[in-house]
Amino acid sequence: MAIPQNDPDLCGLSWATKVCASGLFHTYRNPLQTFYESCNWMAASDEIVRQAIQEGDPVGLMSLQPDIELHEGKSCLSLTLNGRTAYARKFGDQGVAVVSSVDDEPAFVPQEVPRDTYTGIKTPLDQVDVSAEAGASGLEVAAIQAAEDLVFENPRHMTNAFVVLHKGELISERYLDPFDAETRFESWSMGKSLAATLFGVALQQGHVELDSSDLFADWSGDERANIRARDLLNMASGLHFTGSYGRTEDSSRKQEGGNFLDHIYVYAGGVNSHEFCLKKPLEDPPGTSGRYRNCDPLLTMGLLRERACGGDIEAFLTWPYEQLLNQIGANGMILETDRHGHFLISGHDYGRARDWARLGQLHLQRGAWGSEQIIPEHYADFMRTPARHAWPKGHAYGGFCYVNSDKIMPTLPEDAFIMSGGGRQRVVMVPSLDLVIVRLGHINGQGKSLEDTLNKAYALICGAV
Repeated sequence: MAIPQNDPDLCGLSWATKVCASGLFHTYRNPLQTFYESCNWMAASDEIVRQAIQEGDPVGLMSLQPDIELHEGKSCLSLTLNGRTAYARKFGDQGVAVVSSVDDEPAFVPQEVPRDTYTGIKTPLDQVDVSAEAGASGLEVAAIQAAEDLVFENPRHMTNAFVVLHKGELISERYLDPFDAETRFESWSMGKSLAATLFGVALQQGHVELDSSDLFADWSGDERANIRARDLLNMASGLHFTGSYGRTEDSSRKQEGGNFLDHIYVYAGGVNSHEFCLKKPLEDPPGTSGRYRNCDPLLTMGLLRERACGGDIEAFLTWPYEQLLNQIGANGMILETDRHGHFLISGHDYGRARDWARLGQLHLQRGAWGSEQIIPEHYADFMRTPARHAWPKGHAYGGFCYVNSDKIMPTLPEDAFIMSGGGRQRVVMVPSLDLVIVRLGHINGQGKSLEDTLNKAYALICGAV
């Protein structure tokens, strides 16, 4: 049973419960620690969140004291706050989903994810340690070390992992104790860029076309039939979807008209996320208005399921691993689903820093990995090209990637493009410098001071290479 959308308090608590459970089962973090680092804002009132943002001090958020219970026989976690209780259960390799009770079962058959031993082309990422010979290629090792120190200097920034590749070589890697190279971290919206990459795989295999329309039978006969795959990937479908948490949104707001915002309800409600998005009406003509909507990447994954796997939910659960992640050695990823088996890839994925670095390297190589072209070169270019017809200047956005042509990140070259997620999760790719920078942390560490720190670190690294 879904959580009612007109119960914002329970929706927020349910989402927080899900994040705490994922932190426990995937990263082995203490659930209460996860609550304070990653999701207490979800369970708080809009007023408390707004005050914490304005004052830059999460004192009100830290005062929340949930009761947490682990129902071990069910792989279920519950949080109780202000007399309300919410639940989240782990369903095998599909990760954690919001449920309405400890006894809720999945509406699909969980599948074991193949995590094959990587047999493709070997890269320095297969080494255990960072090479001590970084200076041999003319790199300014001191500047790289200074950047690394800077990123970890302020504990309030909550940085967990930092990895830098130059020309495919691992030149910097550090983790916050007790984490290491095998730890899976939350990634938030970086998963949108993964969804775009998976579309590229399906495009290379002939399952989809970038400019195709009539994407879903449910849209046949109305204006939504004019939405192209390109529009979804540019986050410009035009569908009416409340909320977004984009660059110009009020991040303290979680409800509208008494309903939890669509943008986050797909995570918090325990609903069939694909059907929820599919039913949304048009708000703007397709391709004309760029807006940061979770419906677009979620519908993209639904399209891939239909075109690559004939709509078979269980078969599609292993497809991203078999067709992409295992091919490049990024097989530490856990792509979570809702209770119905639909990937919540726009925000709920857990991966190692090196997994994300491999994805960044794939894009630097314009979709090639060794002798194999995993995504087409022209499509790799599309992902890093701003959709000027949809997004205004100052908000350059490509194919589920931010593009630095408007210098969103002022210390990076204009050709940089970024996989970006809440809490300043980043995979920065700079083709002109053959550079990949991965930074992972917790969402409550974000803020202007962290952004300033990262910009200084980027400047040091770019200068060093």
